[in-house]
Amino acid sequence: MNCMGRKKDNIMGAMRFVLPEHRELYNRIKAEERRYVPPERDEEQLAALSGRIWEARQTGSPVTLVYYDGTQASRLTGTVAHIDQALGKMKLQTEGQTVWIPFSRLLEVELATNS
Repeated sequence: MNCMGRKKDNIMGAMRFVLPEHRELYNRIKAEERRYVPPERDEEQLAALSGRIWEARQTGSPVTLVYYDGTQASRLTGTVAHIDQALGKMKLQTEGQTVWIPFSRLLEVELATNS
């Protein structure tokens, strides 16, 4: 009886052994909790983003895009090289690379200001 009381009092000591599957599941759950979830956009916000993209494409001026890259919000600056409405994505030409960005992942579009 005395032995049982000690095990109940030291529950953490009794649970030192953790199966690798349980540790992996625990780590996956914690990573999911830390995952960035992009905000949802309404029709008015999407129309404003679309207008800025079209303006940048027509004028050839550089834009700064904030987009969700799958894990976090990322920022990229360049010129809009192509807009593919059928596939719902745009091609952004930066200094060293060309990146396709889906419209659904856009968070913010900023036009470059000419001073």
